[in-house]
Amino acid sequence: MGFERLNLDRFIRGAPLATVAHPFLLSHVFSIDASRRKEFRTMVNQVGFEYLENQGESVFETFLRYTNEKEKSSAVLAGILRSLINRDGIGFLDVGSGTGEYLKLALNQSRSHKKICGTLLEPSGDLVRRLRLTAVDLPDSVTVEIINSTFDDFATLNRFDIILASHLPFPREVLPRVFRKMLDLLESDGCLIVVLREKDDVHEFRMTFKTRLMGQAYQSLAIDDVIQVFDEIAKARPLRISRHRADSELRFPLADNSRDAISIIEFFLNKKWEEFPADIRDAVLNHISRKKGIFHQTDGFLVVKQVKSPNQFVP
Repeated sequence: MGFERLNLDRFIRGAPLATVAHPFLLSHVFSIDASRRKEFRTMVNQVGFEYLENQGESVFETFLRYTNEKEKSSAVLAGILRSLINRDGIGFLDVGSGTGEYLKLALNQSRSHKKICGTLLEPSGDLVRRLRLTAVDLPDSVTVEIINSTFDDFATLNRFDIILASHLPFPREVLPRVFRKMLDLLESDGCLIVVLREKDDVHEFRMTFKTRLMGQAYQSLAIDDVIQVFDEIAKARPLRISRHRADSELRFPLADNSRDAISIIEFFLNKKWEEFPADIRDAVLNHISRKKGIFHQTDGFLVVKQVKSPNQFVP
């Protein structure tokens, strides 16, 4: 794919964005090219709720301090990548890279020294700035291009050996179109990796209380929903699908740090605590107390390959 090695002068290319996963107003673009010529324009962003800062850190970062989910999940992803990165020049697309920490952990744990040409796609300008800093610490064998765009607006002539789609907030009705586009962007022997929650304690928590806060139409997608989508897609294009999982634990600091506990609740339910009706506040705290402040979490992984043989699902 011919991407240039990027260090402190990693290349960032901005593109006009539609309001999709992380809506923001794009007024200017920041870029650094190989000659280190800098062009600055200003971005005004509105990132997803989970990345909004609260007392110096985002509610997502607060959540991460009380769970081993990122470590456990990235270890499973590392094992998957280890089996797929088997030659130099692998073309890699990460859709919705966020800050890039999850991918960095997985690549470091994969211990692969094969050369990877990566494209990191992130719609939020605020997160792109943080992604730039993370990208500097990726393994030396990885070269990256960071693209500030939604997946809908992303267009390329490149085809990728691996596409990663982790915890993307797409609504259920657009998943068939989104996953067909991802499969179309793969090389003929390429692989799509989808990461999404199983129906774990967090899924139950969201379904119980987001429907009360946001209405019965609220949907909390789980990996089983993605499997149903690929079952439909496989009727027209044969796929081989394997499934993996990463179990982890979240401990709410109810007794030690109620402010952090409330931040984690806000992270899961995407609403400020003071905006909760009093009866829902009580119900939320009772729900967590019944579980003794411990949520068992499971990330589900689907590894999807296009094949010429009939569809095969490996449990």
